[in-house]
Amino acid sequence: MTVRIFKHDRNELLKQGIEIISSTNDTKYHNRVVLVNLLLTGEISISLMSKASGLTTRTLSNWLSIVDNEGFEKLRAIKQSGRPDKLSDEQKAEITNVMRERPDKHGYCVWDGISLSDYITSKYDIKYSIRQCQRLFHELGFSLQRAGTFPSLEEQNGSEREEFKKKTAEIRNMKNSVVVFQDEVHFMAQTTVTRSWAPVGSAPKIKSLPGRDKISFSGFVVPKTGQLFMDKPDRFNYETVIASIRSFLSAYEPGEGTRIFLIMDNAGWHKKAKRLIKENVDGKYDDINRFVTFVYMPPYSPDLNPIEQVWRKTRREATHNRYFKNKAELESKLDTYYAKFSAPNQELSSLCSFNYESQKAA
Repeated sequence: MTVRIFKHDRNELLKQGIEIISSTNDTKYHNRVVLVNLLLTGEISISLMSKASGLTTRTLSNWLSIVDNEGFEKLRAIKQSGRPDKLSDEQKAEITNVMRERPDKHGYCVWDGISLSDYITSKYDIKYSIRQCQRLFHELGFSLQRAGTFPSLEEQNGSEREEFKKKTAEIRNMKNSVVVFQDEVHFMAQTTVTRSWAPVGSAPKIKSLPGRDKISFSGFVVPKTGQLFMDKPDRFNYETVIASIRSFLSAYEPGEGTRIFLIMDNAGWHKKAKRLIKENVDGKYDDINRFVTFVYMPPYSPDLNPIEQVWRKTRREATHNRYFKNKAELESKLDTYYAKFSAPNQELSSLCSFNYESQKAA
């Protein structure tokens, strides 16, 4: 039996290999280092390792020689021979640039395996299957992702947003002023799902109530105290908006001299309600005008309304990944959840007290 003579200390090589195993994320590289390490221990022969791993003794012997002569890093550089790529590096670079452009510029609705396959065929006269194109996406540094929405920050809206932030800061510093944000929301009795931790290989399932039953809320949050006031209109229109404002005033009980600056978005029913209250024909809305001043919110700016954070928090903590056997059970769950925020609390005060100036600095 031939005994290998090493140029470097076998134990030192083994130590290096152990460090690599604990730090690399390259699976193929990791496996090669593990096999070489086992051979470096001297407790297993190349022939036995060949039988256990399915690799030839020649391959294993070559790996040992490479590590001894050139170091472990050279194992990473070993590439298995395979079918040559149909696309050149220049063509791949061109495709990368094209995919960063809007697909409609090239006659497609969306970039996917089908459209990319067609593009490659028409552009380079090269047949690329849909599956090959999906692999190509990953090779070129693309991944399948869910797009997120964000409010329009175009120039014509930017000045309005900055003016709103400035005005809100000024109001907060006014004596006897209270800033209140309002918004409406629907919660479906049908199960809504989001990602959650589960055992690897499992397929989590949650029962869902059929139908489209929902609970509607009109919410008012006072960022200074964290108090949340909820009304449950059966629909959203200007009449229910006015009724909800009166319900809020009744629950909040503002003292004499208090001025509530109510901030609402630009939904059509909000606009009509505010117009009627301001016109105040025959003093019909004296009770509201006594305490409330409406503040204009810039269009397409839900990120400036902190009550949106309350709806996200509700879904995450109270409704997502939960089964409600009927609408009444959902309603009971939400009523209980919101009841804890009716008194002053630090939780919603921290969540909803947006510091617009620090946001701008960030």
